Amino acid sequence: MALCALKRLACLLFITLSLCSLPRAGAAATPAPLPSGVFLPIQVHVAVRILNVSRIAATEGEASMMVELTERWSNPALAFDPKVSGFGRIDTVGDEAVQTLSSMWTPGTEIENQITTARTEATSVSVRADGTVTRIRRIDADFRVDIDMTSFPFDHQDLTLSMVSPRHAADEVIYVMNDLDREMSSIETDVSASNWTGKRLSVVMERYHGWNARPFVRVKAMAEVERAWQYYVLPLFVPFLAVTSVAVFILWARVSLIGDKAPITYSALLALAALSFTYESSFPGSISMNSPIAVMVSLGYFYLIAVLLTDIVLIYADYPGKQRYPHLEPEIRAYIRLAIPAIFLLICLSVAFNALT
Repeated sequence: MALCALKRLACLLFITLSLCSLPRAGAAATPAPLPSGVFLPIQVHVAVRILNVSRIAATEGEASMMVELTERWSNPALAFDPKVSGFGRIDTVGDEAVQTLSSMWTPGTEIENQITTARTEATSVSVRADGTVTRIRRIDADFRVDIDMTSFPFDHQDLTLSMVSPRHAADEVIYVMNDLDREMSSIETDVSASNWTGKRLSVVMERYHGWNARPFVRVKAMAEVERAWQYYVLPLFVPFLAVTSVAVFILWARVSLIGDKAPITYSALLALAALSFTYESSFPGSISMNSPIAVMVSLGYFYLIAVLLTDIVLIYADYPGKQRYPHLEPEIRAYIRLAIPAIFLLICLSVAFNALT
């Protein structure tokens, strides 16, 4: 019985070892070792181009972009004699480039804030006779970005791409840029996102502590885009001024002309509330993120109520001096007819110009 049990145990052990020795489907390939004959840390030149921005979602904090990432490093083990080969550079693209990369060392650069699988991705690799390797990747994907709507519709947004090499600390790989890399880094002015224009691209390097508190290098490419605020004047500000203009009729028109002023004021308040919902549905984030138009709408509620209360006090309240000086009411009304709308308009313009600058 003991012999049978030992045989059974041996069979199970043999089967287990056989299964463990089989290659697993989908297993990640072991990264190639660092190039030999190169002083550490290896300098990887990087250049970033934003070829297109197709979508900016303010409330979700997402942007759809086509990014071209160029990396360049030296690997003496790949050097060859151009006199023997007859050419000084070997170029591969597409699947052939991916196959070439799988057999050589790469910095393994990843874009940290990429949140979706790339819709399209193209790769090219060039190996020069001196061992210089240039990898170019074009990626069309969605990225997590910080959106600040406090200046809408006069806002500028910095769409940041964060790139790191998660498997190589700063003592092995660092990212650098020279004048050529800075000249190559740019953003297209004419982008697909509606009412947006590309302005400039800036790239900075920063250190952070990763696994086991080891220092790593992060590349942050900040693409500045500007919203074309001229397209928002008619849909945003004209309806707002039309609703708040009710206050002018309350202050200037006779009672016989417009009737009871309270229902008109509360109708204007309801119209202003409906307008704010329309803004939020048409321009997500315009009201919920403390933008200038949100500040103006909030002031509009106070403005309409203040005008109504002022008119009621002048007509019905028995304030000091009203009976003794009957000409006081017309004088006060003549003053506030101009003063209150002018102050409100000045505050709205100040909010808009402050956001614009």
